[in-house]
Amino acid sequence: MGESTQKPSDLGSRPDDATLERFRHDGVEVAVRRAGDSGPGVVMLHNGGTSHGIWRHQIADLAADHRVVAIDLPGFGASPMPPEPIDLAAHVDLVSALIEHDDLSPVTLIGNCMGSAIAAGVAACDPKNVRALVMVNPLTDATFRRGGLGIFMAPTEAWSPVTAPVRAALRRIRVPRAAVPLALRFQLGPAGVRAGLHHDPELTACMLRNDQTPALTDVLTDLPASYRIVRGPDGPPLCTIWGARNRVLSPVAGVRLDALLRSEHRVLVRDAGHMPMLERPETVTQEIRSFLDNVDSPAR
Repeated sequence: MGESTQKPSDLGSRPDDATLERFRHDGVEVAVRRAGDSGPGVVMLHNGGTSHGIWRHQIADLAADHRVVAIDLPGFGASPMPPEPIDLAAHVDLVSALIEHDDLSPVTLIGNCMGSAIAAGVAACDPKNVRALVMVNPLTDATFRRGGLGIFMAPTEAWSPVTAPVRAALRRIRVPRAAVPLALRFQLGPAGVRAGLHHDPELTACMLRNDQTPALTDVLTDLPASYRIVRGPDGPPLCTIWGARNRVLSPVAGVRLDALLRSEHRVLVRDAGHMPMLERPETVTQEIRSFLDNVDSPAR
């Protein structure tokens, strides 16, 4: 079982660290933000390289009538690197333990990129206790390979000896401060650049963490074996949201994935990239709200 404390987190140096608490499960510690006093449970999961802060606008909105728990995944945000590399199955186990600990079922799961894959894994393990699933830019082996960073993946198993040293070298790289705006711009669409998100202090702090590249490299290593999203016949209602100008993952591959998953609510945010919840917060929040209203409608 997991355990939680109410003490402020001292795991990072971001401005909102005082609002964070800690949760431990099976030797892994994460920072969480809890918001909202009553209503259905919501768990929010970020993409690799950021933190729960990407959901800042949606947390503020949903906390009015939901109990929201937003997690800094292991090695990201204010959460330390785990003692050993953590794969997708371990992420799913961790999030499931937190849902049980906080008594959030039936829960709505909202994730971006790797957070979507984790959310889908939780839903696949226990679909009856998942109220709804929102996947933003879902990460799979296919959506990554066809995106702008697919070069870091071996095209076949035979190429692994070539790409493995590249990934090992990535673990030792730290992003220079001067390069952070460029790295963030790559992830943003025109809306995000106009909003100046490539200079956002919280995103910048995440990029400069020492654990950033090792944690991302662990995800990259696990990607070919684990990141395949499936939806069974008893899966919860599904909403998918894509940034049309996403360069990290492929929106074209995302269209194929949407068709396979039979998502009931599909959204394309035309001038957003990999972080539409920050680039077009009103649009994303409204779409999530609309989807959840339909989920709860007696007519469904």
